[in-house]
Amino acid sequence: MTERIRILFLSSNPWSTGRILVDEEAREVFERIQEGPYRERFELHVHTAVRPQDLQRLLLMHEPQIVHFCGHGTREKKIILGGERGRGKTLDPQGLTRLLALHRSHLRLVLLNACFTDEQARSIAAVVHYSIGANQAIGDKVSVAFAGAFYRALGFGKSVRYAFESATAELALTKIPRSRGMQLFVREGLSEKDPFPLGVQEACTMQMSFRSNI
Repeated sequence: MTERIRILFLSSNPWSTGRILVDEEAREVFERIQEGPYRERFELHVHTAVRPQDLQRLLLMHEPQIVHFCGHGTREKKIILGGERGRGKTLDPQGLTRLLALHRSHLRLVLLNACFTDEQARSIAAVVHYSIGANQAIGDKVSVAFAGAFYRALGFGKSVRYAFESATAELALTKIPRSRGMQLFVREGLSEKDPFPLGVQEACTMQMSFRSNI
């Protein structure tokens, strides 16, 4: 039986940062995947208020093929997770890349749906096949719309490259402000014909249940 694609959805919105639509983004991912005929190939695990010390445990627990981060990034190109007493705590960029590299045997895609994450995504692409980040500030509407369009395409059996182009095209059609900041990074040497996330043609015949802990 072909293994399901596990998506680890991580969000953090400390009270010391601006309010963002983390719950809406998680629901958008869930609902858009369900629209596609390959929805039963995906398994979504949602964890909120994530702290730096939670990352290793969650990666070990779920062994995801996809890690999706919804939250904040700083102008200094660092991701913000939860800290003590509800405050934010920035992640060391090199430390995060090193952590993700430990899970490269199963991790294929990291999507950083937060402001100013392009440099972190570029670094991650050295150890993971695909990574996506933003080279500027992005708003809630952009984050939610991009995530929905991207995962809808995956649910229809499209590749990561196609899903990224589909999502950016949809943002262009809707003319949402600040919608041109998303960037896709691909590990050097990866084939243009890489079939991830579906892998093999017979995946469409698998009878599996779609699960989510939303």
